[in-house]
Amino acid sequence: MMTTRRIAVRPVLVVLVMMALAPAASADDQRVEAEKYFRTGERLLDAGEYAAAASSFEDAYEILPLPEIAFSAAQSYRLAYVKDQQPARLKRAVELYRLYLDQVKSGGRVNDATNALLELEPQLQRMEAGGQTIGPMPAARTTGLMITSEVAPATGRIGSDPKLGGELPLVREVAAGKHEVTVEAKGYEPKTITAIAVEGELVPVEVDLVPLPATIELKVEDGARIQVDGRTVGTTPLGAPLRVDAGKHFITVSKRGKRAYARELTVERGETVTVQASLRTTTQRKAARYVLIGSGVLLVGATLSGLGAAGADGDAADIDERRRTGGGITEGELARYDELRAQRDDLKT
Repeated sequence: MMTTRRIAVRPVLVVLVMMALAPAASADDQRVEAEKYFRTGERLLDAGEYAAAASSFEDAYEILPLPEIAFSAAQSYRLAYVKDQQPARLKRAVELYRLYLDQVKSGGRVNDATNALLELEPQLQRMEAGGQTIGPMPAARTTGLMITSEVAPATGRIGSDPKLGGELPLVREVAAGKHEVTVEAKGYEPKTITAIAVEGELVPVEVDLVPLPATIELKVEDGARIQVDGRTVGTTPLGAPLRVDAGKHFITVSKRGKRAYARELTVERGETVTVQASLRTTTQRKAARYVLIGSGVLLVGATLSGLGAAGADGDAADIDERRRTGGGITEGELARYDELRAQRDDLKT
């Protein structure tokens, strides 16, 4: 079940995506900038950074004044007020809920905004009736960076000062100008970018990380053919470990005169897995060590072997035909194909 905070901002993403149809280049640039502030606000809200989330939503609303963005800002101010009890946040939440209801008459988040006002307006009225003067939100804005990433959990730092580091989302006051921002997460390549802080603004900085591949180290004799998910990647020795994406993979190792080796394994981002593939000699190779005496035994054995080889060869051909004609074969059938070929070779002797 989705949380209230997550529900509060989901509809706006749809609205912002629809704005992509705007024909003017300037409108498109505004949409992109508004989306950036909005995504930052959403991540801050989910992390419990309500005041910073409200600020980011306000910036998005200033660029693209949609009632849905105003609603998200109101939600953030309401939660920020619960957290720090600053009356100015309560007043701003009421103003934004009212703004939303003035523009959206039915559907959407009308019920949520109405219920919020039923709770908040009496509190605001009691404060004002008691003689408390509640001014607007301070106009002065801090200069800082809001570092976020779609990867979680992740950590970041600004420059080399430990005080400017921590878990994402990371909101820190900095001097105006250029700053090096580094973001790291387990299973991803660390990334460093240059961000520019603007005087009097909290600038959103989104850092996208590239997942690390998993590494598969194969321990197998030379001359073996290696396949990953049905695709041949080479013959041993490969010269370097296999690099694959995180997830499930099917590994097959085959060599003429040896039983095929097959294994399905699941690997994580950045993980290194060692696979020991022992290839057993087929009975065809073993048969060379013995001498069968007696023409009757040889005749019967040859007849049965010929029938067995034909059967194995036919089954293998059926699988190969489905593969070549585009019917597709499963990973299990691929392993069975290699096994049948080995049986055919065994029985032909």
